[in-house]
Amino acid sequence: MSIEWNDTFIVGIDELDQQHRSIVEHFTTFSQAVQDGSGKEILAEMAAFLADYAQLHFVTEERYMQMYDYPRIEEQRREHEDFTRDARELRNRIDEEGASRELAVALTGKMVRWVIQHIRNHDRAMAIYVKE
Repeated sequence: MSIEWNDTFIVGIDELDQQHRSIVEHFTTFSQAVQDGSGKEILAEMAAFLADYAQLHFVTEERYMQMYDYPRIEEQRREHEDFTRDARELRNRIDEEGASRELAVALTGKMVRWVIQHIRNHDRAMAIYVKE
């Protein structure tokens, strides 16, 4: 499953939009590498980036939520924990089993769907609350 940056991902908070764009662009690169049958190194590198960068991004988002006393912060944290778990699973399985196209496709599709849904729904709702 592929993903490309477009205006539907913009939530209106510059710092978060820049981070979302970076995540989406890395997913695009990762998905292309999977489809091209790229080497294990690039898949492992991309999986590590996604796991690490997502963690940094979630800390940033949660800082905004705390600063503005966002009422759905616990729901967002659970969502973030789910993604972090999946990203770590992808990285660990690539480390343990090697980077297979089947593994990358299965886990990446799930994560891409999560990113699309999360940014467009949860993050956008949080940004609207913060900006009010």
